Amino acid sequence: MSREARYLEEARGFYQSGKFSSAGIYARKVIRREPSNGEAQALLGHLAFRSGEHQEALSCYLKAQAAGFQDKELRLNMVTLHERREAFFDAVNLLRDLVEETPQDLSLQLRLGINASRTGDMATAESALLAALAGNEQAAQASLNLGHVYKAKGDTDKAAAFYHDYIHLAPSQQATAYWSLADLKNYRFTEQDETALKANIAAEEFSQASQSLFHFALNRVYEQRKQGEQAFDAVRMANQLMRPLRPFKREAFTRLVDSLKSAEVKPCGEETSGPWTPIFIVGMPRSGTTLCEQILASHSQIAATDELPFMERLALSLEMKGGYGAMLPRLSDEQIAQMRQQYIEQVNQYLQAQGEASPSLVIDKNPNNFIHIGLIKTLFPEAKIINVIRDARDNAMGVYKQHFSHGHDYSYHLDDICHYWQLYLELMAHWQQAYGDSLYHLCFEQLVKAPDKQIPAMVDYVGLALEPACLKFYESKRSVLTPSASQVRRPMNVKAIGQSEAYAAFIPNAYRTLTEIADRAHKSFLS
Repeated sequence: MSREARYLEEARGFYQSGKFSSAGIYARKVIRREPSNGEAQALLGHLAFRSGEHQEALSCYLKAQAAGFQDKELRLNMVTLHERREAFFDAVNLLRDLVEETPQDLSLQLRLGINASRTGDMATAESALLAALAGNEQAAQASLNLGHVYKAKGDTDKAAAFYHDYIHLAPSQQATAYWSLADLKNYRFTEQDETALKANIAAEEFSQASQSLFHFALNRVYEQRKQGEQAFDAVRMANQLMRPLRPFKREAFTRLVDSLKSAEVKPCGEETSGPWTPIFIVGMPRSGTTLCEQILASHSQIAATDELPFMERLALSLEMKGGYGAMLPRLSDEQIAQMRQQYIEQVNQYLQAQGEASPSLVIDKNPNNFIHIGLIKTLFPEAKIINVIRDARDNAMGVYKQHFSHGHDYSYHLDDICHYWQLYLELMAHWQQAYGDSLYHLCFEQLVKAPDKQIPAMVDYVGLALEPACLKFYESKRSVLTPSASQVRRPMNVKAIGQSEAYAAFIPNAYRTLTEIADRAHKSFLS
């Protein structure tokens, strides 16, 4: 036996017996003599993973795989690393193989279902989660995530049934289920639901975050009963409880916007060709961006994806290299080509998963991409950008009543929402000055009141001829992954306009500020 083989045997034995420090010593001895030894790299990856050094673990695992070695522990840990990096397609690919090898392991079925739902593959998600439901240990999480799947598919009754199952299976976590019921938008709360919510609020066993979710759900109960004052008290308490847990970094966001406003971005360059043209739908959340997406995605030549994080990640990489605003105008042609290709490859994963052959245009519906329009236009001069603008008063209350699973930390106080709105308008004015008519500003209220006029104009902007399906967008069977899943499956309704008036008396100062913001937005972009 060679010295390297003896070292590897020692490393393997120490690891199996839980002597991790010694295992690392001997694995590194192997690597010094034989850098491409896959098993030794995998052992170092396991040790790094156990220590929480996830970037080091990923590096070791990739070297092990390059050497042709992988074991089950490596693949399971790689799934976790992919999940942390939001590389859900990579996680699904690994989990498919693991499930095929051990279909009786229902924890793997659960993970496959959750990750598949994050890629928009609801068929795989539904199948895997239903399989996981058979196991007692997985039943609760399977029920919750099946609720999310049926919500995305537009089946409110099934979604609500599984959320209620989750309440019974995981009573300590029932706040998540009650908020999920509220987030269905068209679910009608029962007297039994209301009684349970009030009992939970009075109990001392639930965390501050759970109490916040109970109050967000109670707001929906009172809204459905048109009890305005009680509805406002509930949502005010929900936000008061959540705000300390999710503080808004107001100064940091202001600095970011200022840096982008001062960046000397170049006017639109020569349009480049690619496999498809991106459409970015931006604006404030709860402004109608999902409705806009649903309309356009009903066109035979347009594919939709999700609220993609890829532009944000590219922006973060620039921030880490010297500041986003400073780096943006200095990108070389080579860097632009590299980042452009990276984005295309990431989006193509969605198209392949959906079986989209060759769409002409592809939608990225991340409202936050209004921050990144300079980067978008640098990478994709040909990109279509639709900025959806809703009356700031209605929008602000929509945001204030919404619990976001992540991000949007400004949403828990009306002053912060007003501040965010003002900076959004300032930055959009900057992009408008830089890119002019290549940006399309869509008024939500005009869209709802005159869809027969606004929809053809929007389709014309993206360069296509109108198809009848765009006017009957609510008949589409595509999965919708945002809180508006149920709303965009109904014809447009003017009842969405002026909803904030019910709260005006309770927020006089914020309402006055929001009225001024709404007037400014209209004059700047819609008149």
